[in-house]
Amino acid sequence: MTSRRVSDFEFNSLFRPVVLSSIFLWSFCGTVLGAQLPSVATIISPSGKDYEMPPEGEVSVRAEGGLVFEAKIDGKGPFKAVFDTGSGVNILSAKMAEKLGLKLDAQASELGTSSPAYVQVHKTRVDTLQIGDLLLRNQVFYVIDFPGGVDDTSIAVGYELMRRFAVKMNYERQRITFYDGPNFHYSGPGKAVPLRIQDHALLVKASIGDASGWFDLDSGNDSGTMMFTGFTVKNNMLQALGAHFLGYNGRGFAGPSPQAYLARVNTMRIGEVRVPSVIARFSTDPSDKRDLDGNIGQDILRHFTEVFDCIHGQVYFETTKESAEPEVFNRAGLLFDSFGHGLQVMTVLPGSPGAQAGVEIGDLITAIDGKTPSDEMNQPAFLEPSGTQLRLTVRHGTETRELKVTLKDVL
Repeated sequence: MTSRRVSDFEFNSLFRPVVLSSIFLWSFCGTVLGAQLPSVATIISPSGKDYEMPPEGEVSVRAEGGLVFEAKIDGKGPFKAVFDTGSGVNILSAKMAEKLGLKLDAQASELGTSSPAYVQVHKTRVDTLQIGDLLLRNQVFYVIDFPGGVDDTSIAVGYELMRRFAVKMNYERQRITFYDGPNFHYSGPGKAVPLRIQDHALLVKASIGDASGWFDLDSGNDSGTMMFTGFTVKNNMLQALGAHFLGYNGRGFAGPSPQAYLARVNTMRIGEVRVPSVIARFSTDPSDKRDLDGNIGQDILRHFTEVFDCIHGQVYFETTKESAEPEVFNRAGLLFDSFGHGLQVMTVLPGSPGAQAGVEIGDLITAIDGKTPSDEMNQPAFLEPSGTQLRLTVRHGTETRELKVTLKDVL
């Protein structure tokens, strides 16, 4: 079998598992490597009309959590799919491709990730992809055999739809709307921000105080907005923000990502759009050589309704009742990951309620107030008001302990 190496831009991806609405999907968070940033806005056009939609040029579907919707492939389904603006290509899990009986290209490609590791992928084509009354024909998908196995079938779409359609992501009403791209003209109340497309990455100019740079808009990133090493060091972000908490920063195909600093940011803007107070992560890892300055994820995007008009090089931010609400950080001061059997504690912030209660790195939280916790990155129980007392069932080695944690603001 022969193989070719796919550029990081072609996938625009740092792979990490996320859980959306109990459907185990894989998110492709932007980590653009070796980027040559454009000097002008890039206007793109659909490569031929390979889709059908109602005459009014608009299709709206329910999207759980603002991102997860139902889709059919070759008339089969519906299946759960995630709309990921950080995914430069359409993605299928190997399990899904097998379930659909799809034929894979014999030639493999090697996907470069943010680590030195590469992942083998294959291409396939589907005759139809249907989302509500929207029908796309002859679509290319990249098939990935996710490590460790995935119980639920997985589909992710992003750029390939956005280069054909204007897309409205409404987190508040939990809907996604697709508009016929070539005929779309925005007339809503949102603020326009110039959108630049660099090898399938959706880039905007954003700033923290006086420091500005180019950031990837990535709806699939549920772990939080990230500032890459070049931006962090050049602008002395740790000193400027008083960042002193260093903690777990997720994992990819090659294992855990390097740790990052956590800090609250009150002065961030995307273009002229003011971002609510948010917890951002700041990389100082010297191996992080990305030219891009950072990645903007769900923690910011969900505070607005976004309309992506890639064909005309604009993204519009419409305010909602969430637009001025500050992000609430885990009030137990715990960072964790889920490996399918509870919440594995990866970081205990010094002086936090979790530390005071005796929670340790490596502990497994199997229950919160007697209930099995979900796999959500932002556990709702840990976002309850300060003063709330929680009872944690914690497995420490072979011992099971009951710990009481009284929540308070940590960041």
